[in-house]
Amino acid sequence: MSNEVIEFKDDAGMPVKFTSQDIRERLCPNATESELALCIELCNRQHLNPFTKEVYLVKYRDAPASIITSYQVFNRRANRQESYGGIKSGVVVMREGQIVKKRGSAVYKQVGEQLLGGWAEVQFKDGKEPAYVELALTDYSTGKSNWAKMPGVMIEKCAKAGAWRLAYPDEFGGMYTGEEMDQKVAQDMRAGTQAVEAESVEPVADLQPVRDLFKPFMAATALDSAGAMAAICAAVGCSSGNMHDMTLMQARRAASWMEEEIAARKAQPEPATPEPEPAPVYEPAPAEYATDDDLLGGF
Repeated sequence: MSNEVIEFKDDAGMPVKFTSQDIRERLCPNATESELALCIELCNRQHLNPFTKEVYLVKYRDAPASIITSYQVFNRRANRQESYGGIKSGVVVMREGQIVKKRGSAVYKQVGEQLLGGWAEVQFKDGKEPAYVELALTDYSTGKSNWAKMPGVMIEKCAKAGAWRLAYPDEFGGMYTGEEMDQKVAQDMRAGTQAVEAESVEPVADLQPVRDLFKPFMAATALDSAGAMAAICAAVGCSSGNMHDMTLMQARRAASWMEEEIAARKAQPEPATPEPEPAPVYEPAPAEYATDDDLLGGF
């Protein structure tokens, strides 16, 4: 594959410039040439900036790589469309033997609600038929990490991404969020480890980006080593509490989250430091009193 330079402006109007080698080194060292080409084509066509975490390239062993787009890219670009009239979304639950579609992602197990899926509907200002998507939980959930902790949030986000893509196929063609791809990634992990459970996948080979940010993160948050480790693992769903057990995706999410936390704390104004009082200045006696006799007036 040629190492030609790709140049464009991203959503913020900032110039983006990279080569295939940059993508390989920063996103996915074990990607094949064809997988790199597909990722670069998507970045170029959709003006996605790989260096601001708008796109990820995830690959486990010999399984095909997955190209994942940040959820925020979908949300931001949808709101820029002139015809966009907003989006309604929620979850589908079973309640007292009835299938109910609710707004929002909350599922109340205490009253017997069972989560079945998610839905979303994009409205258009021009009166065009809304773009509606409804998804089954079983088609997307891995049953692990965030899918175990907050399945309603996850399936609703998948439905919203699907509805945005249905409403604006040219704007979002070929783009899929991490939530939509989680099950495929988990399947790739199992295939790459010969039926070993996805959560016990071999630890990610390159934790250097997380290590490089660890001390700055501790300094910014005033946490000790154990507290910082626990906070980072909790943020990315690493249940063991040890970053050495992170998957490749978790490690990348951890580095991104740490950068955001450090930047957020740097942006906070520091309390003003009171100026120290000036030290007293010693002034020598005048020249005319240079001797003791002079000071005593001749006595």
